[in-house]
This record gives sequence, structure tokens and C-alpha cells, in this order.
Amino acid sequence: MNKVYIFIIVTFIPLLLAASPRQNEHPILLLTPEGVEQMKAHCGEVPLFDNSVASLIAEADAALKAPLCLPEPKDGGGGYSHEMHKRNYYDMFACGMAWQLTSEQKYAEKVREILLAYAEMYPTLGYHPMTLSKVPGKIFWQTLNESVWLVHTSIAYDCVHDYLSARERRKIENDLLKPVADFIMNGTPDYQENNKVFNKMHNHGTWACAAVGMAGMSMDDTDLIDKALYGSDKTGKNGGFIRQLDFLFSPDGYFTEGAYYQRYAIWPFVTFAQCIAHYRPQMGIFDYRDGIIIKAVDTLLQMSYNGVFLRFNDALVKGFDAQELIYAVDIAYNAGHNPSLLSVARDYQKKVLVSDAGYAVAKDIADGKAQPLNYKSLLLRDGKDGENGALALMRSSDKSNSLVSFKATSHGLSHGHYDKLTIAYYDNGNEIVTDYGASRFLNIEAKYKGHYTLQNKSYAMTTIAHNTVVVDEQSHFGGDIKVSSNYNPEIWHADLSDESFQFVSAFERNAAPSVTMFRAVGYAQVPFLEYPLLMDIFTLESDSAHQYDYPVHYNGHMISLDVPYEKALRQMNTLSEANGYNHLWVEARANGAEGHTSYTWMTGDRMYSLSLATTPETEIFLARSGADDPDFNLRNDPMILFREKGRKNHIFAGCIETHGRYDLQVEQSENLVHSCKGVKVFRGEGAVVAEYSFISGNRVLFCVATADNSQDAVHKVDLEGRSIEWKGVKSLIFEQQN
Repeated sequence: MNKVYIFIIVTFIPLLLAASPRQNEHPILLLTPEGVEQMKAHCGEVPLFDNSVASLIAEADAALKAPLCLPEPKDGGGGYSHEMHKRNYYDMFACGMAWQLTSEQKYAEKVREILLAYAEMYPTLGYHPMTLSKVPGKIFWQTLNESVWLVHTSIAYDCVHDYLSARERRKIENDLLKPVADFIMNGTPDYQENNKVFNKMHNHGTWACAAVGMAGMSMDDTDLIDKALYGSDKTGKNGGFIRQLDFLFSPDGYFTEGAYYQRYAIWPFVTFAQCIAHYRPQMGIFDYRDGIIIKAVDTLLQMSYNGVFLRFNDALVKGFDAQELIYAVDIAYNAGHNPSLLSVARDYQKKVLVSDAGYAVAKDIADGKAQPLNYKSLLLRDGKDGENGALALMRSSDKSNSLVSFKATSHGLSHGHYDKLTIAYYDNGNEIVTDYGASRFLNIEAKYKGHYTLQNKSYAMTTIAHNTVVVDEQSHFGGDIKVSSNYNPEIWHADLSDESFQFVSAFERNAAPSVTMFRAVGYAQVPFLEYPLLMDIFTLESDSAHQYDYPVHYNGHMISLDVPYEKALRQMNTLSEANGYNHLWVEARANGAEGHTSYTWMTGDRMYSLSLATTPETEIFLARSGADDPDFNLRNDPMILFREKGRKNHIFAGCIETHGRYDLQVEQSENLVHSCKGVKVFRGEGAVVAEYSFISGNRVLFCVATADNSQDAVHKVDLEGRSIEWKGVKSLIFEQQN
């Protein structure tokens, strides 16, 4: 008898263990049981959180009224089926959260209904019929959207997990969550491109890992969790979330695809990290790599102007109020307690995530802990080791509210542009010298199914669409991403420590065959000018003759060009036939003056004047984007271009002066004429000096060393019989009128 008893106990121990309570209580992803209890206990006491909960409940109530609809997948971004499936995951998310906060069964029932409907539908789906993506999904036209769907669906499932019966959980897990996770991770036997993306160092890979990992956590599936963290082979050497943290961010928290895609990628990074912190707190994910996730959020906020992210590489207009930034700010604050994040939530977002992190943000705002966001001048290194160039941000904290960006980074993966050593300028709340960003109408189906338009590659990515020199009308690296991805500029010297004179310079030796490019940009407060002066020296050296084009794209209205010009009055031609030139209408032509040429435009209530060293052989073009564009996909943005032909070596030396004010309401104006009256450039042994003369009789000498970047080196340049000498890479000399 005893033997039989022992046998029964031993035999059933594995079954008892298998049926034992799960490792973690639900919810465990964005919410925790402790957090939910705290939110319920303090309902009505934290205004920003209460408002956010009310908004979420309103979304959930709207979802309850909507009939169940799972249309056959067939449309691209913005199309009916795309938007309905997107609506479904937002509805599940809202209702799942509402169930946790209210305990009202109707919300859990709605999530249950949608999940079970998808569990019936998903096994019947083949690949999406839209063929715009190399990695098509089943519910959506690309697997990326499938990953976003699974992130939200996993959170909803986590919220209602304990409400569902064991049979319903098996159905949902076996017929929906696991198959979707497997598809995202592996694709299908006959097409396994998904596995490459899952293990790729790219924002699509981050979304895929977050989706699979969060689905795994909602089901306590250790295998899926480990594959999400360490790659599909679980070694950590070939993919996975942890490897992405190592490779996709520089030590400064700069994401290699640039600000716009750092904004998008930060969503899965912080969301999955929050889930890891709840599910496997022992990993200390927010401390990993010197707190790289929190640092990345801080860096992202710095890559903005007036709460809008800088538009370089593939980028549209997005700012602090984007939904992904609400996740980023709340989760980063809860992990790192940077009080400046509270002001972002309070002043720009005006809502918080309904989660443990969102409650912490709202409570501390209510307790008066918010501090202003401190914008800084920064050099943000690119590359996992910080050795692949950098993005420089030069800010002025005076009344001009200005920012100069200098982009000398790596290509930026598939979303990068061919624009080495490009600049942009922001001032007085406006974009002044512009970066085109991307040609895309996101989720507007009538515009190339919401995808990037054909003009994104034929114009927006090309070098001529940016504020850098184009050699022989060819994009940098011939517009070949495989070549461009092998190189990055070399930061020569940067000093952003003194707001009165900020400086950055870089070499680019590979963008154009046989041409060495060097650019130095200075942004300085000048005693006799009202606003800071933006100075530019761009040198080009080659053993053979080339055509060098120096374009400046601007936002505003042309006021004056101080040389005669011929405007196209009835018929316009394109600037050239290919490489982005074909998308530029030539509106006027001119030749430069001997010495310098100035061009003035107005943006808002201020004037901006570009003065550049020229000769009568310098060709000048006023142009506007929009040519060779049958579907009106391009914006009609203005530009001015200075061209030098048949040159081996050349130096473009110029400045942008901000001046004047124009008040239409009281019909008053002042200082509308630029004060720069001359630009000269002098070259010495391993050094260049740009001399800017002003009508006051004062001069500014912008001195730059190009051969020796040591701080002890002394440089000397002859300026028409007088010698200028300085120590170190750069110097700014004011020569005032006696």
C-alpha cells in the first residue's frame, strides 16, 4: 500500500508542477497588480492621470459601441482594411486597460470577443496581397505593422488573462499569439525573410523583438522571451533586443537612423524595457550599458526645435506630442526620475500613459516636481563606439531662440540620405535653412498607398536636396547605399562649450571620387550685430577639374538678390536631367559679383541674408522643387544655388546674417537690409581665413586650421599684406572700426 502511494505521488509531481500558478501575476507588462491598486486608491486625486484615464475610458466606451469587424486584409497604409485592423488593436488595448481600472466586465468581454475572432481568422490568412514590402505581413501589408499589432494585443491579453477561461486562453495562445509571434520571427517555410529582419539591427527588428518578447511574457513562454532578448538562436551574438541596445545607439544615445526614426524606435525600446523591468527585474534593463535607454530618450528630446524633431534623413513633421513620446517620457521618468521630463509631459503632451509609469509622472507633476527642459549645445557621436561621425547641435539661448545643426554622421541604414556635411538652421520659432526630410504621405492611401513616394529616392534622398556641396551633379557615393554605408565623415574639431563662439568641422574623403571635402561651421555672437552670425567655410580639393554646386534650401520669400538676374516669366526648365536636379524648376539665373554676392529672404518677421564669396564666373540659380513630378508628390520649396565650373580646388566661404523685424500689424519695419558688405577668403599653409566686412566698418575673421588639429599648433595666414596668427584649430577675431 505504501509503495503504491509513493508511486502515485512521484508520478504526479511533474503534473502538479505543470499546473502550478504561473511565474508572475497578471497584469505584468505595462501594468502591475500593485500599480493598479494604487491607481484605484488615488482616483480623483491626480488631475493629469484622472484626465488620461477618462480619455482612455472614452476610447474603450467607443469600442464597445462599434460592431466587430475583421475585414479581409487587402489595403495599404490608410486603406480600409489596414485602418480597421489598426483600430482593433487600439480597441483591445483601451478595453484591456479599462477592465483593470474599473473591473467592469463589459470591457473584458470586448477584448475576449476580438481575440477569439482573430484566433479564428489568423490561421486562414496567407500573405497580404499588397506587394510594396519585401517583408509582407498577413494582417497588414508589411510585417512591421504586424509587430505593432502584436505589441498592443499582448498588452490587452495580459490585462484580461485572468478573466478568460483556460480553454479560451489555449485557443488564443495556440491559434493566434504563438502563430503571429512565429510568423514575425520566422516567416513561412517558403519565405524566411522575416527571420533576417527579426535578427537585424534596425527599428523593424526592434519592433519584432518587442512583439515576440511581450507575447512570450503574456503567456509565460520562456523560449519566446529568450529569443526576443538574445536572437532567434538565443546566443546573443546574431540578433535580439540586447544586441540592438549595443549596436543601434552610440554612447551618447544617438540612434543611427536619426531623430525621426529614433522617435519611432524609442517606442518599442522603452515599452519592451518596461515589460522586462516588471517581468525580469533582476536584469536591471534600465541600467544596461550605462543607462542607454534613458540616455536615448534624453538625446531624442535634444534633437528637436520648439518640441518638433529635426527633419534629417527620412523624416516627417513629428514632435513631443507623438504617442510614442508619451511612452518614452513616462517610462524614462519612472526609471530615471529626470524632473525635466515632467515638464515635457505637462507642457507638450498634456496626458500620460495609463500605466504604473504614467501614474508616477502625473503624481510628481501634481506634487510640483517638474523642471524646465534644458536644451543644450551637443556633439552627438554616431556608431556603437561613437566612432562613425557625429551630429552637432549649436544653440543660442538668447532672444533669437536659434539652432544650427551640422550632420556628419554615418549613412543611417535604409532611411539615410546622401548628404554628408549638411547643415540646417532654425530661428525665431521657424525652420530657416531647411532639410527636405522624406517624400511621403503617411497612411494616405491615394498617395502611393501611404508608402514613400517614388520621389523619395529620386529627390528627397539625393545630395542636391540638401545643404551641402554636390560634385559633378552626382549624389554622394553615387547614391549607392552599399557604398555609403562603408564610410562616415571624420570630425576634425568641435567646441560647443562657449555659447559666444561655437564651432564644428569635419572631413569627408569618400563621398565624391578624387575630391576631399572639408567643412567648418561657426556660430557666434558678434558685438555689433543684433543676432548671432552663422559662418561657413567649405573647401574642396581634387587633382582633376569638377563642377561644384553649393545649394541653400530655405523657408521663406525672396526679398532681394544684389546682382542682376533673369527670371523665367512664361516657361521654366529643370536644373538638369537626373540625380534630383530633374525635380528642380529654374526660376531665375544670374552671375555672381566680383568679391561677394548677397541674397535676402524673409521668414516670419525676420530677414535672413546669405553672403558668399563669388566672381563673375560664379553661376547662380534660383530654383524650386516640384518638377518632373506628375502626381504632385513634392513640396514646392525654394532654393538658391551657387555653381563653380572647371575647378580642381575651391572654397565656398559665406555667412548667414539674421537681421531686422517686420510688423505688418502696425506697418513698421527696421533693419531690413543686410549689413555684410564683403566676403573674402584667404588660404595659407594648412589653414583658411574667411573675412566678413560690415557697413559699420567692422570685420569678423573666421580662422580655421585644416592640416593640424592639435591645440598647441600655431597657424599663420597672410591677408593681403598683413599676417593673422592664432593657436589651436579655430579662432574668431573682431576688428572694430576706430
